[in-house]
Amino acid sequence: MSDRPDAGFSLPVRERLASADLRVFRFLQAWRDARAGGSIPRRRAFDPMAAPDLLPWIWLYAWEPDRDDFRCRLAGEQINAAWGRSIRGLTLRDVVGATDHSTIRARWRRVMDELLVHYGARNERLSALETRRAERLLAPLADDAGAPGYILGLSLYAIEAADPTRPALKPDDSVQFPCDEI
Repeated sequence: MSDRPDAGFSLPVRERLASADLRVFRFLQAWRDARAGGSIPRRRAFDPMAAPDLLPWIWLYAWEPDRDDFRCRLAGEQINAAWGRSIRGLTLRDVVGATDHSTIRARWRRVMDELLVHYGARNERLSALETRRAERLLAPLADDAGAPGYILGLSLYAIEAADPTRPALKPDDSVQFPCDEI
């Protein structure tokens, strides 16, 4: 048996995440373990202590249908540092800004509605962040009734010079695949 965090995943998943940091696989394993045989885990079933060394890079947003937006419920220290402030309690629009909000909200809604895992490569950038970019993986979580209502994510930020001529949020910078393939 291999000690590699990606060893327990199918070849298609490993191929889709071929360039991923191995911490992405440890996070995905903790999410998968919390599913208890279902397509997605309930929020209360996900134990962040399953990968305690990843806590600084983990975040959680709840869907608020009345606002047509997500609200940050949890953000690790590295997430807050990347945004230059605590983002807990802020809406997605407050965090990412108006320019990227509709694109990101649509991606996250698709993750929840179609039960997908989303992986964004490090070369993806937001309009508002010129020097901090992240490799991220996000997945849906269900509420107590079992309905998708949360987005749980891991963002591994790095300070890198951004190419200002490169459009933000290019579709080929990310991949999505069904939760049931995990």
